[in-house]
Amino acid sequence: MIYISALSLITAAALVIIATAFLRLLYLFSPNARRPPVKSKDELSHMVVVLGSGGHTAEMVSLLRDTNVARYKHRTYIISAGDNFSSAKAQDCEERIQSKLRPSSPCTKSGEFDATTGVWDLIVVPRAREIHQPLYTAPISSFWCMLGCLKALHKISITSTIHQQYPDIIITNGPATAVLVVMASFLLKFLGVAPIWKMQTIYVESWARVKTLSLSGKVLLWLGIYDRFLVQWEGLARQINGENAQRRVEWRGFLVH
Repeated sequence: MIYISALSLITAAALVIIATAFLRLLYLFSPNARRPPVKSKDELSHMVVVLGSGGHTAEMVSLLRDTNVARYKHRTYIISAGDNFSSAKAQDCEERIQSKLRPSSPCTKSGEFDATTGVWDLIVVPRAREIHQPLYTAPISSFWCMLGCLKALHKISITSTIHQQYPDIIITNGPATAVLVVMASFLLKFLGVAPIWKMQTIYVESWARVKTLSLSGKVLLWLGIYDRFLVQWEGLARQINGENAQRRVEWRGFLVH
């Protein structure tokens, strides 16, 4: 009897946990629940940008060319360990967008605050997968990358110069690390650690993806853990959305050039 009673309690507890998790997921996937509070155009925000390597980073720099640094007063760039190219490009990106407000002044350094352009910084996370790394070892490196992303988002929440909270927006365009950053942000919301209206995720598919999505894009689209999903080719948007009135992806023309 004691054995049966204990087993019943374990089963009941498991069912309660599963039901609670299911209801939490339904709530998180509700568009109205994730909708952020209405902000004025002058209200300051914290933006996180996930940089990949090579083409991904070059496209992201182009994508951010018109960033309003007067509004996004804190800008954090997440890069993978050993990615010196993206580190240099983050500096180039800041030089470009800061020059519009401070044309005669040098670009601020990482972590240096300026009254006009705010502050920007870099956070390094473990690589999700090394080049030529065997696929069977990828889950291990991805796990460490996921932990690094969780730590990075927590660090951002306690060091933000805008407010001591999680960032307002996450922008990415396809590197493997980006998927894990988005998953980490969703996990924090699921666990109730972060408000569900924070870390609004905008995924921009690469300009090079004309007929099919990248692997990162396919994963995020399947999981549905994004707030906006933009593609740069109208035909690709029509192919994905089909006749569905509720569009899964958006087409806004070419966003990089």
